[in-house]
Amino acid sequence: SKAFVSTYMDGLRHRAVHKKLAINITDIRPGFVRTAMIEGRANQFWVASPEKAARQIADAVEKKKKRVYITRRWRLIAGLARIVPDRLYHRV
Repeated sequence: SKAFVSTYMDGLRHRAVHKKLAINITDIRPGFVRTAMIEGRANQFWVASPEKAARQIADAVEKKKKRVYITRRWRLIAGLARIVPDRLYHRV
């Protein structure tokens, strides 16, 4: 579902550029944000406050970024996931 949303956002962005629409589309890729949804979970790795996440999202939209990871440190994880060999990735 996350891959679908990202691909869909890319398609919308492409369509907006092609039709010369004054629309900026930002693909928000959130990590973990301290909300009721994750309360009580034992492993809360790199959890961001809602305020920090909202500030980073607003900054990204203002700067008209195409893609943003919330919090920024998740960009590192996403980059590593792309370069790690499949056999190692599936062992984790």
